[in-house]
This record gives sequence, C-alpha cells and structure tokens, in this order.
Amino acid sequence: MKLLCTISLLFSFSVLAQNVTILDSSTNKPVKEVFIYSKENPRGVLSDKDGVISLSSFGADEMLIIQHIRFDKLYISKKETLSGTIYLVPKENQLPTIYYDHPLRYNVDEKDEPGRIEKITKEIVKLENPATSADMLQNTGGVLVQKSQGGGGSPIIRGFEANKLLLVIDGVRMNNAIYRSGHLQNAITVDNAVLDHTEVIFGPSSSLYGSDALGGVIHFHTIDPEINGIDSTYFHGNSYLRFNSNNRSMTGHFDFSIGKNKWALLSSFTASKFGDIISGKNRAFHNDSTWGLHPEVIIQSNGSDSIVENLNPHIQANSGYSQFDFLEKFVYQSNDHLKYTFNLQFSTSSNVNRYDKLTEYAGSELRYAEWYYGPQTRFLGQFKVDFSKNPNNPKNKLYHAGVFSLAYQKIDEDRISRRYQNAMREYQEEDLNIFSLNLDFNRILTKNRIFFYGLEAQHNMVNSTAFNRNINTGLSSDVQTRYPQESNYLSSGIYVEFKKKFKNKANFTTGLRYSFIYANSQFKDTSFLSLPFNEVNILTGAPSGNVGFVLRPDSVTKISIQATTGFRAPNIDDYGKVFEKSGYTVVPNNGLKPEYALGGELSAQRSFGKDLLKIGGTVYSTYLFNAMVQRDFTLNGQDSIMYDGQMTKIQSIVNTDKAIIYGLSAFVKINFTSKFNFNYSYNYTKGQDLSANTPLEHIAPQFGKISFQYASKKLNTSIYSFYNFRKKLSDYTPGGDNIDLTPNEGGTPPWWTLNFRINYTFYEKLSLQFAAENILDMHYRQFASGITAPGRNFMVSFKAEF
Repeated sequence: MKLLCTISLLFSFSVLAQNVTILDSSTNKPVKEVFIYSKENPRGVLSDKDGVISLSSFGADEMLIIQHIRFDKLYISKKETLSGTIYLVPKENQLPTIYYDHPLRYNVDEKDEPGRIEKITKEIVKLENPATSADMLQNTGGVLVQKSQGGGGSPIIRGFEANKLLLVIDGVRMNNAIYRSGHLQNAITVDNAVLDHTEVIFGPSSSLYGSDALGGVIHFHTIDPEINGIDSTYFHGNSYLRFNSNNRSMTGHFDFSIGKNKWALLSSFTASKFGDIISGKNRAFHNDSTWGLHPEVIIQSNGSDSIVENLNPHIQANSGYSQFDFLEKFVYQSNDHLKYTFNLQFSTSSNVNRYDKLTEYAGSELRYAEWYYGPQTRFLGQFKVDFSKNPNNPKNKLYHAGVFSLAYQKIDEDRISRRYQNAMREYQEEDLNIFSLNLDFNRILTKNRIFFYGLEAQHNMVNSTAFNRNINTGLSSDVQTRYPQESNYLSSGIYVEFKKKFKNKANFTTGLRYSFIYANSQFKDTSFLSLPFNEVNILTGAPSGNVGFVLRPDSVTKISIQATTGFRAPNIDDYGKVFEKSGYTVVPNNGLKPEYALGGELSAQRSFGKDLLKIGGTVYSTYLFNAMVQRDFTLNGQDSIMYDGQMTKIQSIVNTDKAIIYGLSAFVKINFTSKFNFNYSYNYTKGQDLSANTPLEHIAPQFGKISFQYASKKLNTSIYSFYNFRKKLSDYTPGGDNIDLTPNEGGTPPWWTLNFRINYTFYEKLSLQFAAENILDMHYRQFASGITAPGRNFMVSFKAEF
C-alpha cells in the first residue's frame, strides 16, 4: 500500500511540476508566445523564446486550452502532456503573420531576411567548445580569422576586416574611434561561455547599423537570466573545465542564475591561461624546412640583452597569455509591458606579446627585445529598458514594442616596445571613454506588415599619450603619440525599416538610414613629424538603404535578392595614425573623405527528398567609391622620413576612386539519417583596386569546412576539416597582408586539417568532451597571420549543470 501511495505521489508531482516544449508540427521548431490557459486558471501562461512553458500552475486533471495566432487552437488534458512535447498545427490558407516582440536589431529572423545570416546558438558553442569567440566565428566555415599573436583573432568577411566590419554586443557598438584598418583582436574580449547566440550578417548593413558595417555585422547577444513568473525562487548554474595539450592551456568557467516572479540575476566568471603555441612539424603543404620556425629568442640578464638559441624552434616563445571575463546581469520586470536590465561586463588580460614583432629581423638580428600590448581591458555598463504597448491603452499609436539603451564603455589600449640592445622602452597609451544611446521601436501595421524605426548616438573621447622610459635610469621623455593627443568623435543616425509578407510566402524588406559624423582631433605637438596642420575637423553625413525580396516558389525552395548601400566615415585611426612597419611610416591625412559601398547579392537554396539533401549558394558584389586604402604619400614635399632612428618611406590612408569586391559562397548538407549528416561550405572572394589596378588587401583565399556529424540524445560526435586554397603572390596588394611572412614571400600555401571531437552527456547534467585537432600535425599559417597555427592538439573538457 505504501509503495502504491509513493508511486501515486511521484506521478502527481511529475504532472504538477512539468515543463513542456511547444513545437511547430510542420518545421519541428519551437514556438514562442504560445498562450495556455484553462477554465480554472484563465490568466494562463506564455511559452518563452525556446518554446518552453511551465504547467505547474495547472491542476493534474485540468483541460488545457492552447492557442497562438498562427496555429489551430488545441484542447488537451494536462495528463496528456507527460511526453514533454506539444505539437501545434499551422492554420491553413492564412495570411502570413509577422511577429516581432522586439525591434529588429535585437530580434533578427534569418529565415525572412534577404541577405545571408549565420546564427551561432549557445547549443553550437557548447558542442564545439571554442577557446575564444574568434575561434567560434572560425568554426562556422564562413568567416576567416587572422592572428598576429596568441591573443589574437581578427575576423574577415567577404574581403572586409577590422574597422570595415561592425562588432555589436547586446545592441551596443563595440567599434570605437580607433578601431584599426589592419588587424584587430577585440572579438576575443567577448566571453563565448555567456553568449545566448551570435548573428553573423554578411554584406553591407549600414541602413540598420550605421557606419563601419561595410562588410557585415557580428552581433553578440549575451544570455538573459529568466524570470520564472511564480513566487518560488529558482537557482541554476553551469560550470566547465577545459584543457588543451598543445599550448598547455586551461580554462575554467562558472555561472549561476537566480530569480523569482519579477526579477532574475546572472553572474558569470571565466578564467583562461594559454601557454606558448607549438607549431606542427608536418611540412607537406609547402616543403619549406625553415618557414615559421622560431630559432632565436632574446633574454635579458644584468640589464643587457642577449640573443640565445630556442632549443625547440617549433615552440613559439612568448605567445602565451591569460584572460579573465566577468558578467553581471540583473533583470527586473515590473509588469508584462516593462522590463529593466542592468548589464555589466568586464574583460581583462595579462600583457599580450605581439609575436610577429618579436620574430621580426633587422638585418641578421632580431629587431625587438620587447613588444607587447598592455592588458586588453574592456568595460561595458548598460541600462536597458524593454517596453511594449499596453492593450488597455488604445491611444498609443507610436509603437508595439521598443528598447531604450544607455551604455558606457571604457577601453584601455596600450603598446609597449623596446628595440634590441636599446635601453629606451616606448609606451603608447590610448584611453577611451565611450557613451552611447539607442532607441529602437517596432510598429505592427497589420498582421503581415511591420514598421521599425529608431535612432543611435555614440560619443568617443580619446586621449593619446606616448613617452620613452630608460629601463636603467627610469628617466622619461615625450615621443610621438600614435594618435592625436585629444579627440572627440561623434557618430549618430536615424533609421526606418519596413517588412511585408505575402500569401505566396514571399516577403519584402526595405530600409533607409541617415548617418551623421563629427570628429575633432588636436595635434598638440607636431614637432616630431613637422605636420603642416595641428587639427583635423570632419563634419559629414550620408544616406544608406536596402531593398530585398525573399521568394518561396514552393515549400522546399527559397530565392533571395538584395541591394544595399554602405557608408563609412574615416575614424581617428584612419586620418590621425602614426606608426612604422617594415620600413614604412604611416602619417596623418587631413584630407581623407568617407567611403561608400553599393552591394548586391542573389541567394538560392533548395531541399530534396524530404530534407535528405539541401544545397544553396550566394553570389555577391560590392562596389566601393572613395575606398580608403594605404598608399605611398608625401609630407611637406618629401616621400621619406627619419622615424625611430631609421629612414623610412612615407605612406598614408588615402581615398582611391573605385574598387570592387565580388565572390560566392555555397553549402551542401546531406542528412543520411535523422542523426547522421554531412556538411560542406565553400567561400570565394576577389577584390581589385580599379584605380591603381592592383589587388585589394584583406581578400582571403578560397576556404571552407567539411564535416560528418552524428548526434543522438546523449552522444554527439564529428569528424571535420578546415581547408584553404593557395593565394598566389599576384593576388596580393604590393607589400600588403603580411606577404613578407609567407614562404620566400611567395604567397599563402594551401592547407587543410583533420579534426575529431566527441561529446557524451551523463544524466542530462554532466558531460565529457574530447577533441583531437590537427591530427596530422600539419604546419600552416592562416592567411595574413603573423603566427603559425597550433600543431596536433588534444582537448578534454568537463561540464556540469546544477
């Protein structure tokens, strides 16, 4: 009798405390905002963004009524939901509905967008377990990542890199006034362990995001703690440890969330320590016995520098670093129409050695005894308000939903260097204080037409200092700063976007934005370069727009076409930078003008045999006007200048008349079974400066990814390969893209890697992961990189949820 009572109680508890997932029966995808109620509980509950809903507020014998505007109403008893899944049937012959519970910048639906969008979910990140967010982007097979040092990672999308790509986190622009035109590592300051998802938007996107979005947008969305809607308190946590054999790295992560019916809190901490990278020993791709080896290092003893032998030249000495990432997010929801979010993020690191500089030679000797970035520090504080229209207030005609965001960022970017056997250590220190305001709305006109609009403003205050300090005496003296000593940079814009769906499942999108840029920079000391000016003022603005169609001739075919315009105003790094590299000194240019882009793309994809085979591709072209490029230049009538003790050629960022970038991408997916599939991706890009008749920089070689994957409830495993074709010397711009770091300066050799990973989940809360990367120990360098990629590596990771 006791046993029967126990079983009965357990059964009753499972029915009362049950969570279920609502799925679309036609697509098997989650459905959010499903309303479930009963006669006894008319207030009901709503499913979340993952289609998950708690039925704990309903009695075990209650009849549930389930409804959603796009699906047939369903009546089901609670006892019938024990499987944990409820399928809804779409309404027949309905006019397609556009539903956005947030403005477009916070809620992009890649299925309805005419341009290509790659979405990286937290589930993908959990399975692939990348070391950094830059590696996470590389794993898509559609983004190439350049690295100059171990703590590097500069994404390249369709021939655009650095300040011609826009990075965004939680709706806030990460791009600042000194984002470089060369290579950037800012993406690694984003902790992928706290990302809910990341959107990679390919192609010009200035109409929605403003200046800098010439090549595309990478929008990182961090996890929001969930409000459970009931009085009881919930607690949830995640943790993992990851070990890599190649660089003897270790990463530890811990996060926990706690919440009740109106508030929730998420706290996260990640610590990583990366050792020196060991390059591969198999040189079959290039047959060069010395390329990429690190035969010598500089050590300091008794105040004197000495060059000594690196006993293992495959170890890339001084490529290790450490990083720490914190996130604190608090959400308070006062009612169904108003939610407040306080978002604090902090990322810092140890000093990060610039490996390519430490292996640079001046004649027969290493050039630098020291060259490193000071701790890479990024702080973000954001106050965000999500609000929606109250149906009891019919007078509100302005919006149905909106987001107000006020943010502050503090960025420290320091460069420290010292020549071999030189007692003077040079410090270049840049301090940025950035304030931003975003206001975004949507307005549902009819159930198949929606209107988005908003405004944005960001103010950068930049201070640049530089000095030499004698490492023996401690005495200091001023030297040329990298940027103007004081600068203010204001970017702002307003935008509108309109979407419409048709009965034939087609949809139309168009948008328009006007961007306004003001910049003022003061060169308070021009004596080091004898500049003919001491101030730069820029006041400019430009419209940008987009128009696109998505056509679905049948249920298995999608055809998209899009035309876009882009705009990028010169930032402080473009018009005010001073630096020397490989015998060239780049100087400021007060005559620099904005660059413009006109882009177009055509995409098509089709499924065969009930999703047995899916193929697709995109062709695209971007035409650039006034493109900003680095070229030979004169200063005070001279084409050479004495800088840092040596005579160097003068270059500057200038406008070229016209340039074009075009290419294609393609994918194939074969589902052999519901659990076993094959994926293939391919990317090709070509770029040409039409005025100078030379190739453009940042144009990656052909590349992609091939994978076989098996996924079941507990086991997920994959064999995969990244590959790059050769990039010939004739495809490089003269002296660009680190051509001097390729074998005999002859271009990038082709390469591919063989990799394997397996993930097994125990008890739904504990998982063990193992990976073998670059199994064949191939020696290669990613395009334009200053450091060789890791050789054979074994990764082990333990993850737990609680």
